[in-house]
Amino acid sequence: MDGSSITTRINLRKSIDSMDRRTTQHGSLLFRAPPFRSLAGMMGFACWVIVGVAGSGMAEEPKPVTFARDIKPVLKRLCVGCHGPRKQSGKLRLDTLDPDFVKGTGAETWHDVLNKLNLGEMPPKKAKQPTTAERRMLVGWVTRELQRAERAARSTGGRVVMRRLTRYEYNNTLRDLLGVQLDFAENLPPESVSADGFQNNGSVLGISPIQIEYYLKAARMALGKAIVTGPRPEVFKHHAIKSEKIRRVKGPVSSRLGPDSRFIVRLMKFPREGEVVVRVRAHAVVPPGAGVPRMRIGMGVRADVRAPEKTLAEVDVANSAPRTFTFRGRIESFPLPGHNPKYPGLQVTVYNAYEDGRPKTRKKKKKKKKKAPVEPDPTQPLLVIESVDFEGPVFDAWPPATHTRIFFPTSGQPTERQYAGKILSRFMTRAYRRPVGEDELAGSLALYDKLRTGSPSFEIAIRDVLSLVLVSPEFLYLVEPRNGSASRQPLDNFELASRLSYFLWSTMPDDRLFQLAGKGRLTDQAVRQAQVRRMLKDPRARQFANHFADQWLDLPALDRVAVNPEFHPTFDDRLKRDMRDETRHFFAEILNADLSALNLLKSDFAMLNRRLAGHYGVPLPSGGDMQRVKLSEGSHRGGLLTQGSFLLSNSNGEDSHPIKRAVWVLDRLLDDPPAPPPPDVPDLDPSRPNLAKLSLKQQLEVHRKKEACNNCHRQIDPWGVVFENFDAVGRWRTVVTGPRKKKRGRQPVDATVTLPDGRQVDGVTGIQDYLVEFQSRQFARALVKRLLTYSLGRSLEYSDRRLVDSLTRGFIESDYRLGRLIVAIADSRLFLTK
Repeated sequence: MDGSSITTRINLRKSIDSMDRRTTQHGSLLFRAPPFRSLAGMMGFACWVIVGVAGSGMAEEPKPVTFARDIKPVLKRLCVGCHGPRKQSGKLRLDTLDPDFVKGTGAETWHDVLNKLNLGEMPPKKAKQPTTAERRMLVGWVTRELQRAERAARSTGGRVVMRRLTRYEYNNTLRDLLGVQLDFAENLPPESVSADGFQNNGSVLGISPIQIEYYLKAARMALGKAIVTGPRPEVFKHHAIKSEKIRRVKGPVSSRLGPDSRFIVRLMKFPREGEVVVRVRAHAVVPPGAGVPRMRIGMGVRADVRAPEKTLAEVDVANSAPRTFTFRGRIESFPLPGHNPKYPGLQVTVYNAYEDGRPKTRKKKKKKKKKAPVEPDPTQPLLVIESVDFEGPVFDAWPPATHTRIFFPTSGQPTERQYAGKILSRFMTRAYRRPVGEDELAGSLALYDKLRTGSPSFEIAIRDVLSLVLVSPEFLYLVEPRNGSASRQPLDNFELASRLSYFLWSTMPDDRLFQLAGKGRLTDQAVRQAQVRRMLKDPRARQFANHFADQWLDLPALDRVAVNPEFHPTFDDRLKRDMRDETRHFFAEILNADLSALNLLKSDFAMLNRRLAGHYGVPLPSGGDMQRVKLSEGSHRGGLLTQGSFLLSNSNGEDSHPIKRAVWVLDRLLDDPPAPPPPDVPDLDPSRPNLAKLSLKQQLEVHRKKEACNNCHRQIDPWGVVFENFDAVGRWRTVVTGPRKKKRGRQPVDATVTLPDGRQVDGVTGIQDYLVEFQSRQFARALVKRLLTYSLGRSLEYSDRRLVDSLTRGFIESDYRLGRLIVAIADSRLFLTK
């Protein structure tokens, strides 16, 4: 295959990688539109309006249509005047565009031409129109040529590439392989993100020599925690019934904790490695009308380097009688005191983290004189601490389970080398997620032989070999070898087990999947469907819900927005975390409760805790955990579009940003992202004197008066203006105000818009109703494509469109149930082949 053909295929994949941004049905065919990459794609292309094309007309031409005889004359007569040698509207030239879709480099642009035909947006009404026969001929020719290019691309495209584990997959896999609960990926380099927004896309998961060094260091640390070589360690225990007063810690300390007070335990002797247990015996005193107190356990502090404590656990306490709460964690996960005698001891702190729902303004720290202790507010719930116990390190036996799962008991009396072979075979099978080959085992045993001669112990030699197993491609990558054939090949049972587990759990297969794979049963559809349903009910499926929601909805964007305290003095980072958790729990609730995915667009419930509910101004739930809250009639909440994760991440931290919000809706929910703005068009500057006194909607109207801005912004702006009743941090408003210390006119919010299709909607409720009634099919298709992309670990291609069609139809027929869509994806040919 020559280089030009390969280039064409690459360009074709880019061109039609996410087709069907919008769909128009012509007979039995569906065509889809890609993201526009230039002014030509967005607003400069003026060709033909397609009024109607019969499917039979495209499929059955009386004689073959050729470019030179049939297509070129029509282009010359109708289009070359604006897209030819003298003028290239939108930087598009058609008279020199290569008509060979397979060997040429113009397939991407030809696909834009087809998009415009199907979208029916051009030409201008006054432009000369093609005849119906010419319209039919043009659509049919471009469609057939794209299909021909698709068939050519199938020989190399559309396969899942061998991809590396993401950071979170790597950490989860090490945790499940070794049984050690630590963040081993903490120091790994950050992941890149694909054009689709996904971290698990094989195209962005490369590896470098420096990364191998990071992986080797992490592997040695993980195995060092799992394998023990010394004597049984000393266990430290501490029992406290009274809080200590530490001079450097400000605030009240007590055994009867009102909100924001604490109970402090300081341990002068404590372990520096291993699992520890904190047991708190406590009960609640809840006045009428108040919520229940929330107990938060903080542990560790490095006062000498100002490293703050970390949270071990949080839990609501509703019991009125004393009860013991038990929390576990690895001591290494917390900042431990150094050896500076000025700051001795490990600190464990119990807080009453109750939220009354009232905003708390951040105040500047001022030195205050000492005051007498203040009694707790009787209207607020109390957390009564009877005792706090600390114990660690804890283990059921010695050596611990992490050690014996590697150095397992064996029958008979094997030689040391024979035992090494058994250990390596068992460990490599689990690490590689498949049976290990004899040559692979022989290579590891040979390495063991070399290391054992200079190693002080058998365990250390094995540990060193295993560390190299954990940096091998078979562990770091999802390996699906092929036999050299150009056609698609079925996954074997072990490959299928891994594809399922990394799709739904972001980790290695469990014992049940391994057993079924070993028996060759995962290729049985009924068995596989049963396993998918089992996996979705497993707590590990929360990994899927969190990571898919994070990447599909771009929740990390929350951390890229700095909130200006002059505009929003009551906002803090805890609310950011709540907003992320709200969206994660909301998606998980729809999946786990088997609700219609249209609830993502509009719902009569929300997932809230007291702090976030207070921020939104809705009735407060009883506790601090995220919980399902029924919304009252006429509530401004419900669905993704009213959640702080969307509203804040698409703001500038001071005020709303309608353009960002509009682009997010078009991209993430409708899979129809607009083109980026031209480089010569300046941003809207609301501080300019002629704009400062205008409402944001009026400012955008001024911006649209510029010819270079109008065509794009009239398609984009309405999708963002409808959210103007929400400020930058997601609170409802009817007027727009400025910083608290600066005078600024109060501008009333006007969120009524006319959408590009001519329909008028009023605010967030109007756009939600519109999306459910008129865009539910488009939303379904967009969600199907995102979920399929995530499941395969690669971007979609033109050749995938028929599967997307089929999955979308089934998704809609199932009343938009996510669980059934996931089962259908796991049954699809693309998922089952490589």
